[in-house]
Amino acid sequence: MAFGHARLHQLPHPCRCSSRSFLGGPTDEQLLPRGRRRQLEQSLQTTWWYGAAGMTIFALVFACVPLYKIYCQATGQGQASSVGHKEYSPPPSKDSVDAKRLVTVDFAATVHTSLPWQFVPQQRRVVVGLGETALAFYRAKNTSDRPIIGVSVYHMIPAEAGLYFNKIQCFCFDEQLINPGEEVDLPIFFFIDPMMGRDNRFDHVDHITLSYLFFESDSELPDEYEEFKKSLPSSQKPNVLEAPAPIPLPAPLPA
Repeated sequence: MAFGHARLHQLPHPCRCSSRSFLGGPTDEQLLPRGRRRQLEQSLQTTWWYGAAGMTIFALVFACVPLYKIYCQATGQGQASSVGHKEYSPPPSKDSVDAKRLVTVDFAATVHTSLPWQFVPQQRRVVVGLGETALAFYRAKNTSDRPIIGVSVYHMIPAEAGLYFNKIQCFCFDEQLINPGEEVDLPIFFFIDPMMGRDNRFDHVDHITLSYLFFESDSELPDEYEEFKKSLPSSQKPNVLEAPAPIPLPAPLPA
């Protein structure tokens, strides 16, 4: 009985190893402590998520402009690109002006990363009464060495303010051809509909932000522009033949 009990204690313990490598030994991951192995898995997962997020942001940067144009056409925000300046509202009558209700209009400007332009508002903000007309300017400069056609879209904050923000003249949705190094002023002539004062949603709204985004157009340079460039005087100096060296005069004869 004692012999059998002794033999029972001589039995080997069951193997607690997990799966082994194809060579019969434990894998590299199994050799790591459990805490270290979990930390490594979390690091790999975090790296993967950061890479996926970076690729998503990179794709959205180039897709934001066409998506925004589709959004404007579908919702009417910022006006549709098919609306021409002829359909803009005429100036309001003097009787409809409400000078007691003042609204501050802030101006902002953004340039798409693919467009080598400088684009800034010439004034930070203007204060107008409801129904009063106001004139503001943006300035665009082509900093590249080639002519570029640019086009802009806009949006407003709050978005509902677009219902009462009327542009008499604006450069938005019009293609702008700017030569290398050229600088142009772009006007916007507008007024805020006095009906905004009767809309309860705007009882506490006294600030509106108008923001423009400029990006490069897909349009090609017009043929007229190419002909115009050919007619311009060349900035290169004409080739001038060097004059031959003067022939030395013969020495005077002795007296």
